[in-house]
Amino acid sequence: MSQNKGLRKLFSKGKYDQAIELGQTMLSENPSDAELNSILGRSYTNSKQFQKAIPYLENSIASESATNEIKAISNAYLAKCYFVSGEEQRAVTLLQKIKNERVSKEASNYAQRYLSLFQKGIYYKAWEQIESENIRFHFQDKNTLKNPDEYMSNMERNYVRIVDWMGVKPGKKVDLFVWTDIDEAYRKFSRSLPFSNSELCTVNVLVGEPREYELVHMLCKLALQPKYKTMLISEGLGMYFNQMEESSMLKARSIVPKDKFSLLELWEKPTEYERNLSYPIGAAFIEFLINKGGKNKLQEFLKDQSSKHAEEVYPEFNKWVKTFEGMLMQ
Repeated sequence: MSQNKGLRKLFSKGKYDQAIELGQTMLSENPSDAELNSILGRSYTNSKQFQKAIPYLENSIASESATNEIKAISNAYLAKCYFVSGEEQRAVTLLQKIKNERVSKEASNYAQRYLSLFQKGIYYKAWEQIESENIRFHFQDKNTLKNPDEYMSNMERNYVRIVDWMGVKPGKKVDLFVWTDIDEAYRKFSRSLPFSNSELCTVNVLVGEPREYELVHMLCKLALQPKYKTMLISEGLGMYFNQMEESSMLKARSIVPKDKFSLLELWEKPTEYERNLSYPIGAAFIEFLINKGGKNKLQEFLKDQSSKHAEEVYPEFNKWVKTFEGMLMQ
């Protein structure tokens, strides 16, 4: 194992690309090394290259040199790969086994964490589950929704729109959890609703929220992996997909302050304006950018939603900002 010390160090520091590069070189000399295969598989997993990770993790487990601890940690990461690939029950069964056997503290902690994140435990058995073509809806209390069928139809419609537009296809159905008790959700996850996990394709929202775009955010993150997001662009994108049949510009005009308004100020200092202003203005601006620069340019821009990056993607950006503000004030 001493020969793998440098590789372990790269992995522990989160330098997964370097670990993969070094590990592949080392593997050519010792293809059956259990720890080497395990670190490679875990590096691919943490780099979100789940299909590439699976054979290395399986080779690690099957190796004659594998200790029980290496098998446990490789199986824990393998369970996550199975889950994101659509084999949810196989993943849950494997993590339960790891948790119960307690061979490795690291593997047990990993299993405990992901069993919670998968949201497949007994707690959710009491929730009502309804499956559409692409989404599994989990309702804490469906009766608190005014029109559940319309709600599910809108979510499924937005899913199809985004997947088609972004060119991304999740490896499993989206699990969408609709909470009634916001405090209970916070107690379980120590974070406020809404939130999502793009790796696991899970979305958690509060029932009755008028502007609920967490599904849009999750799918966009899955497709684009943005390194910087802003309220104006991310919330505007959600509203844009939700109201594509309507004119985003007309809605924005009806709410924009007529006395004093600056798009860049709203972009960079959203708290200087009424909180919900970013939604309609952002949606109108997304529509404007698509009309001006096309879909591919917008997707490039969305990976970094800063105004500085917008200037790099769109050569006429500053001119377009003035044009957009003029259109809003009509």
